[in-house]
Amino acid sequence: MGAIIITFLTLQSVEYSRPWPEEFNSPKAEWTEVKTLNGYKYETNSYLIIADQRIRKNKVNEIATLAESVHRALILFPIQLICKDRTENKKKHVVRIFEKESEYFKSGSPKGTIGYFDGRTEEVRVLLNHLIEKKNEGSNLQPRQRYRVLTHELIHQAMGDQFHALPTWLSEGMAEYFSAMQYAPGRYRFVNSSKQIIDHLNVIWLHGKHKTVVVPSIKTLTIMSAHTWAKDNRTNERNAYAKYAGALFLTHYQMELASRNLGGLRGFLENSVNNIHDHKTKSVRFAPADQAMLWKDKSLNKIESQICEYWKKKGLDLRFNGKINTAEPSEK
Repeated sequence: MGAIIITFLTLQSVEYSRPWPEEFNSPKAEWTEVKTLNGYKYETNSYLIIADQRIRKNKVNEIATLAESVHRALILFPIQLICKDRTENKKKHVVRIFEKESEYFKSGSPKGTIGYFDGRTEEVRVLLNHLIEKKNEGSNLQPRQRYRVLTHELIHQAMGDQFHALPTWLSEGMAEYFSAMQYAPGRYRFVNSSKQIIDHLNVIWLHGKHKTVVVPSIKTLTIMSAHTWAKDNRTNERNAYAKYAGALFLTHYQMELASRNLGGLRGFLENSVNNIHDHKTKSVRFAPADQAMLWKDKSLNKIESQICEYWKKKGLDLRFNGKINTAEPSEK
């Protein structure tokens, strides 16, 4: 195996000695292949990848390396993105890859999705033809070999109890944040993240053509339940990604703009973990952490203005709308 390469920014957290990661390059994962009656199984150290057809060796190398990198990337951060008492679980994570869309939906994956993390079974499911980004017609942008959809769902899976405990926008925003930061299977760059995010949005949503981006307001995003989020995926298929983009902008704000000390976010995540622990060990009803601590008494309108000003300097005209947006990003 190759060596793990991790470099760090010099800026350190006030409360924690661990610095903010700058880059992470995962070693190549080892795996074995077994033919089954219904397809193939690929087993890594932590994952069981089940496919209904044989996958080329170079693609298995990439998928296996990506899968093994996710947990390691999450624990680099000096905040509790993973509940620590869960990391000792020796049960392997399951990823199912489907060639046929009909079989993907038959497995229980919701309409309007191309990848799905089933919180009940704790399995990730994804369509084979959506593992790799394709080159968009009429765009000079090259396809990104970074398995965006798979990365997103694997982050949900790796976060485990935190996935269920956090507000929907933050769970989805974290998954999109790590999808944007990964530029090759198992390789993440956390510096110059704004460029990474703009490139990510151009590849998967804007296609390099749109100058104005409209996303739901902070108020709208923060009250959306998992049910409302899933419903919008089904009914607003043309622009369902707007809320994911909004969640990504808010997560970026919390991770990098609000304060690198991450006082609000750190406290929110720790509160969430404590609530999970009390729910499991003391059989008390789970109480979601109060989102107000994330914003530190700032008005949401002011935060929206700050976020828009930041991205305008990066060349992106961002607008927050008061409701779930049904229009496509506008062109100028």
